[in-house]
Amino acid sequence: MMNTMQKNNVNHETTVRTAPIEILEPGLTSLEQTDRLIQSLMELRRVDEVSDTVLLTSHEPCLTVGARELNPDDMLRPLEEFEKEGIKLIKTIRGGGLTYHWPGQINFYPILKLNPEERNVSEYMSKLEEVVLRTLKSFGIDAYRRRDEAAQIGLWYDGQKIASMGVHVSRWITGYGFALNVTGDLSPSRYIRPCGLDNVRLTTMALVLDHEPDSLTIKRELLRQFAVVFKRRLSDYGFNPRSITRHIGIKESARAF
Repeated sequence: MMNTMQKNNVNHETTVRTAPIEILEPGLTSLEQTDRLIQSLMELRRVDEVSDTVLLTSHEPCLTVGARELNPDDMLRPLEEFEKEGIKLIKTIRGGGLTYHWPGQINFYPILKLNPEERNVSEYMSKLEEVVLRTLKSFGIDAYRRRDEAAQIGLWYDGQKIASMGVHVSRWITGYGFALNVTGDLSPSRYIRPCGLDNVRLTTMALVLDHEPDSLTIKRELLRQFAVVFKRRLSDYGFNPRSITRHIGIKESARAF
């Protein structure tokens, strides 16, 4: 006969496994906060304390570098000049090279426990790209992949980068994801070599469309395409899920933490 603890464990595991993906939207965050949050969520997901989650956020202006060391040649002006403008350099757990983040991006970070048939990092990255390709297509933007160099992963439009990719996968739990350039001031990106690539310019959806698209509409389309490409079921959009806020200490009514 199954004891109470065993019964509770089975019920909990079944609930987590069949639960829809939760959407967590904390608003504008610092990259340091987000990095800590992603690591916490990945660990909670590993032990089935939370369901699969998509973190939707935007970042205060900053430069970020992934797990590898910064190549000094990727900085085209001294770091001190960035810092005078309030732009710090932050090291994160994601893969990929030097990147500029600013509030005009939508950062889409899935924390997923990949199923056995999904456990291929290259295919996972390709699926993330497909989510953005389909979303941009729905706005009339024909973006494309480039693969002349591994560092070109991400999406491009008219030779300019419109979405950047960088993930972290540990024990088949995913973290980070992609940054879609929607609007805002790109000028600081001119003084770095994004992902170590020469002569790369960034662009935004607003520049391509010649008007600023609605951010909420973009987020909803990203989530819709994510559900289709990854064959997942999403919870209702627009709230901080109680199961997650309980574990990471975020006030449910707060949009920033």
